[in-house]
Amino acid sequence: MGHFKKLFKNMPTNIYQLVLYSPTSKYKVNSNTNANKLLKKILTELEIDPITMHGLRHTHASVLLYENVSTYYISERLGHEDIDTTLREYTHVIKELREKDEQETIKVFEKMIV
Repeated sequence: MGHFKKLFKNMPTNIYQLVLYSPTSKYKVNSNTNANKLLKKILTELEIDPITMHGLRHTHASVLLYENVSTYYISERLGHEDIDTTLREYTHVIKELREKDEQETIKVFEKMIV
């Protein structure tokens, strides 16, 4: 994350508040292909296993879910049409969190037994 922080700090300021701003691009943002090439180059230089921008998107959402951020907020943040899309896409994470919630629920009610 420290490397990303430096990268974001060095990106040119722009009215669109885009992280991968490209003033010469028609849409003012790097294409997915160029963004992936840039990301791969940076990660290779840092001797970090490459990941795609889409992979980072999944990682981003998964980290937020593991940190108990609202699924509704994550769905909105990712631009999903509805929360069902988010629930379908991250079922594996949600099932894992459900198991953790089940254990926490048991602990809560065991504390109540006198």
